[in-house]
Amino acid sequence: MPYLSYNHTDSQIWKGIGILLIILHNFFHTFPEFPPECEFKYTSENVGLFIKAMASGNFLTTLFSLFSFLGHYGVSFFVFVSGYGLTKRYGQSNDVWWRILLHRAIQLWKWIIPMALLLLLDRYSGHTHFTYQYLDNQNIWTDLLFMLTFTANELADRFIIAGPWWYFGMAFQLYIFYVLFLRRASDRTIWITIVSVWTLLLILQGMRFDNLVFTLRYNFVGWLPIFGIGILVARHPLNLSGRWVSLGCILFVLSLFNPYLWVFSPVLVLFPFAALLPLFRKGIAQNTALFLGNLSAALFITHAFVRQQVLIYAKTLPIEWSGLIYLALCLTVAWIYRWALLSFYKRIHW
Repeated sequence: MPYLSYNHTDSQIWKGIGILLIILHNFFHTFPEFPPECEFKYTSENVGLFIKAMASGNFLTTLFSLFSFLGHYGVSFFVFVSGYGLTKRYGQSNDVWWRILLHRAIQLWKWIIPMALLLLLDRYSGHTHFTYQYLDNQNIWTDLLFMLTFTANELADRFIIAGPWWYFGMAFQLYIFYVLFLRRASDRTIWITIVSVWTLLLILQGMRFDNLVFTLRYNFVGWLPIFGIGILVARHPLNLSGRWVSLGCILFVLSLFNPYLWVFSPVLVLFPFAALLPLFRKGIAQNTALFLGNLSAALFITHAFVRQQVLIYAKTLPIEWSGLIYLALCLTVAWIYRWALLSFYKRIHW
């Protein structure tokens, strides 16, 4: 039986599970009792904390530590889906490169610009709630410019207003690289690109150039392998046997504890999810994943601001309750944000 036959419904499921992992990760990794992630660079101290949490014997500690340490891999799902979707839409089209980029930019601006306006309103309201980092400085205008031009990745030395702005910059870099180089590239060229990036990261990892690894992972280069796999799967439907999926799952687990295998982990994480994918193709699990997938863009934009408000009161509540409140508020705020924007865009025929 194929484990990774892929269609539009599966794409929404991947995004739904991916966004759930991301928003829970971004909440639980703020608590000192749960291990931080190894997202942009491999950190042995974080791995040690993860092992300690897994050996704790406490169910909630284990569960929340899994989200804290592994939830960032939801980003891999989005990058994979992005490579797949771009290829399905533009791989055989005659659209010129600048039209594709303009269309992609507009789709992102539809979600980002309203939030930017809300941030400005909040910043100058006299009762700052969300732009909390700007209480003592006046960088909001320049940082909003970085956000809207998808260049926030150049600010790796400091994180601007809470939110997934680095991801949008990285994604737009991938769009540019796709339309200019990968759209008409042969499978062989894409594999050469993937292997070249892996080789570069392995060399830098071996030389312990953590800052360079961080920079590449904070920008599009570090995500080219999983993006390229998405392109290849779109071109050639992939059926994986249980044996290959099992091997991939084992390698993914090993990659969490080895700095060199870690380089491959954004691709290896596809295997455990491929094994679980049939569970999300029916019943309430499918409906939930599809609901989250349709809401993923709004969740991406709004969840960081919800998190900041919940964390103010989190210390007075059990962690499991604060987590449930956070999740419920994330879904509510994202649904309202999506509904308001889609209603407005429908009215103006945009």
